[in-house]
This record gives sequence, C-alpha cells and structure tokens, in this order.
Amino acid sequence: MNRWLSLAAVNAGNFVPPFDTGIIAFILPSISIGLKAPISLVLWIPITSLLIEAAFMPVFGRLSDRSGRKKAFLVGLLLFSLGSFLAGNSLSIFELLIYRSLQSFGAAFILANGRALIADAFKPRERGFALGTHIAVIYLATAIGTAITGSVIGVTQFVGWRYVFYASGAIAALDIPVSFLILSESVKNKSARMDWLGSLLFVLGLASALVVITQAAQTGFGNIDVFIQEFRIPVLNIFYYPQYLISIPLWIVATIALVSAVLFVIRELHFPDPVIDFHLFRTNMTFLSTNVSALFLYLSHWSTLILLSFYLQLIRGVEPFTSGLLLTSEPLSVMVFATIGGWISSRTGSRDPSVAGLVITCGSLALLATLSPTTSLGTVAFLLVMLGAGVGLFAPNNTNANLSSVMPKDRSMANGLLGTMRHTGQSLSIAFGTLLIGSYALGQCLVTGCTFSPDQYVAALRLIFLLGSALAAAGVAFAWLGREASSVSSAQDLS
Repeated sequence: MNRWLSLAAVNAGNFVPPFDTGIIAFILPSISIGLKAPISLVLWIPITSLLIEAAFMPVFGRLSDRSGRKKAFLVGLLLFSLGSFLAGNSLSIFELLIYRSLQSFGAAFILANGRALIADAFKPRERGFALGTHIAVIYLATAIGTAITGSVIGVTQFVGWRYVFYASGAIAALDIPVSFLILSESVKNKSARMDWLGSLLFVLGLASALVVITQAAQTGFGNIDVFIQEFRIPVLNIFYYPQYLISIPLWIVATIALVSAVLFVIRELHFPDPVIDFHLFRTNMTFLSTNVSALFLYLSHWSTLILLSFYLQLIRGVEPFTSGLLLTSEPLSVMVFATIGGWISSRTGSRDPSVAGLVITCGSLALLATLSPTTSLGTVAFLLVMLGAGVGLFAPNNTNANLSSVMPKDRSMANGLLGTMRHTGQSLSIAFGTLLIGSYALGQCLVTGCTFSPDQYVAALRLIFLLGSALAAAGVAFAWLGREASSVSSAQDLS
C-alpha cells in the first residue's frame, strides 16, 4: 500500500509543472496587458521554463543520485511553491521572469526525480503500470490547464492572471508535508563525485543553443535587447530604477554554445562520474534508443496544440471556450492510452508499444498535414485523439525501458537525461514551428504587426505537420533499433 501512496505523492508534485505550463501558454496576452510588457518579452515566460528544465534536469538528477531523491524532490516542491507565489506578486515583467526562473529550478528538481522515485518504489512487474498512471496524471494536468484557458479571458476578469501562479504554488506547498511523511529516501551513491565543471558547461551549452534557436525563431538572427527600467525587492518593497539596456549579439551566444558543447563532451569522456555517461550510449542500445526516440517524438508534435489554437480561432472562427475543449481531446487521449500502454509494458516487458505509438504519431501528423480551411472539426478532434493515442502508448513503455536499462543508483541521472530530451524536443518544436510559420503569425506579427494570411498559415501548418511526421518516422527507426536490445525483462536483474 505504501508504494501506491508514494505514487500519489509523486504524482501530486508532478501535476503542478504541466498544469502551470498548460495555462501560462494561453494567458500571455493577459500578462502582457497587466504588466504593460511587450509580447517579445512576455514570450520568454514559457521559454524560460523549457530552457531551465531542459538544461538542469540531468545535473539535478546526478546530484540527487548522490544526496538522495526524496530530499531533492522536496527541495523542488519548496522552490516551485516559493517561485510561484513571488511570480504572482510581480509588478514588472523582469520580476516575473526572475521568479519564473526560480519556479523552473524547482520544476527541474521535481521532474528529474519523480519517475526515479516511482521506479524505486515498484518492482519491475508493476513499474510499467505505475509509470503509465504517472504519465496519465501529467497529461490530465495539461488537459485541465488547456480546458481552463478556453475561458481564461472570463476567468482573469474575476480573479486575475496572478492567481494562476498562486494556485499551482499552493498545490506544490500542500504536497511538501505529504511527500515528507510518505516517500522513502533512495539509496545514496556517496562514492559518486559531482562534476561541477561539466555541469556548468552542459547548462551553458544547452541553454545558449536553445536561446539562439528560440530567439532566431521570434526576431531573426540579430541582437538580444533587454531594457531594464525598474526592479523591486519583494517583502521589503524596495524599488530600483536602473534604466539599463542590455544588448547581446546572437552570434556571441551561438559561439558560447558551440565552445561549451565541445568542452563538455571532452570533459565527460574523461571524468569518472560524468553528468551524462556517454559510454552508456555506446554500450547500452536500450538507453540510446529510448533517449533519441523520445527526442524525436516531442520534437515532432509538441507545438501542435498551440498552432491549432490559432487555426481554430483565427481561421475557423471557433470561440475560445469551444477551442479549448476541442484541444483537450489530445491530452485526454494520452491519459487514457498511457494507462493502457503502462499496463501492456508491465505485462509483457516488450518495446512493441513504443514502436506502435510512434507509428500512430507518424500517421496522425501525416493526416494533419492534409488540413484545410474547411476541414471538419470532428476530423480535427479525431486526429488529435489519434495523436494522443500514439504518445500515450509510447511514453510509459519508453520511460520504463529507459529506467530499467541502468543500475538503480543511476536512475535519477537517466530520468534527468530523458527529461532533457523531452524538454529540448518541446523547445525546438515550438521554435521551429514559429520559424516556419514566419513573420505573419507567431513571429514578427506579434512584435511589429503585419497582414495575416489564412492561406499562408494553413500552408505553413501543413509543412510543419509533414516535417513532424518525418521526425516521428525517424523516431520509429531508433525505437526499432532498441526493440530487441536489452529489453525491460532482461534488465530486471539490475533492479
């Protein structure tokens, strides 16, 4: 019974980051109006989360393998809760971005350890189903967030956008005493040394690379310009007015990314306890397959809901509430099929559900590439359900195989790296989707204004879905490579 209570505590903690993210993506206009901030800065609210979580999850995963996963999970809940309440109290966009960063560090701790804690608590035969319910909860959070945002304009008129942060922070705070009492501490790998220099190079390289891609997608390959007009220290209520302009050429950031990446790889190949063990990619085909196929899956489809929300509201004239309900069909489908996929994974130990899930994802994106201004809403809903089925079948099986392919002492590292693949794929999906849509929809139009062309938007949408289908097909190839390698059943000896 205690393991199921542990699962509930972990799921409650892991509920808040996707719930928060799902809502934030759709209330950016309300924040922009409330803080009188330009969209070019407001867009960094969701991007900041993806960058920090992608860069720090392996670092925090390796740290918690050494010092304890329960402790790291509790630290994550505390940071997320504190960051949420401070973000809700922000008086400027710069304050909000700083506190959003604190919130994201907490999310990185939570996400890096949640699934590893589940893998610790459950035996191999039950682990797949437990991970399936875990992923179902995450997508339930996304579905609730998406549904709420369907009427977000009305909601924010009554309670304000700040209460989005207060709500997610309160859930995280309530889970702290529950997790403290229920969760068991993991076995600590005290012999492992933290590679702080490698961690710094990894964070610097990945964050710089993602900044280059996301910034180029929004405003072109120019400078990053930030004008800091005022800043306030909360509680003390002290105001500073620096009136300072920061301008950084994007080519400098790109150079930092390249140099850091090269130095990181050299460092990790020679350090005895690396942040990312590259030898595992060479010697463990399951580890390689699960990480790369996850990257391709999220890269292929993550921007779908955002892009379709523009399609439904701007081209089809669908009301925001109806649009929000329609878009929930994808995360709700993931929730249902993740439970099924997890059950199959526990019963069989086969990689087949991962391969099947990617094939279904590939097919759904290929069908979405036939979208037109007159496609029926029923067809759109069916294709979103199909997409969710593919993701749901893939995710728990792939996660189970990944965590079961390494020694228990390395599970947080493995989970952190898998999370980095997921968040990197999500970031790149949004960035490339924005880039391909071009200046008339999600890019320069939001900054400088321009003429919106429905036909051009639909044409760009088709291209994005077609490329997504191709990326999912590449994911199928990598999943198939690891299908007959060290499977879950053969890796159970490691547990």
